[in-house]
Amino acid sequence: MEPRLTVRRLPAAEKDAALVCLAGELDVHTVQLLTETLVQLAEHPGDHRRVLLDLADVTYCDRGGLFALLGVCNALNETGFQVTITAVSTLTHTMINIADLGNRLPLRHL
Repeated sequence: MEPRLTVRRLPAAEKDAALVCLAGELDVHTVQLLTETLVQLAEHPGDHRRVLLDLADVTYCDRGGLFALLGVCNALNETGFQVTITAVSTLTHTMINIADLGNRLPLRHL
């Protein structure tokens, strides 16, 4: 069985940033994988002080996953990281609007 969510950490074009790409389902049951990845990044940042999150390949998300994502973003900001969501799928964008999180999540205006 394939995982419902995959999280990949890739080199970013910006030298001081880490790119984290999500694909699949982001919900209250799968967000732990994202949280673990971001915690590892915070524990071993190297030269990275910025995190770029790419949600373009997220095929499903619910309010629980989005609110957990908000919590992780806020926690990283409190530890000195700048988090930016650089891309979202149409479905994710719709869910962000339904959950009224457009002004609370760190979205790069596309």
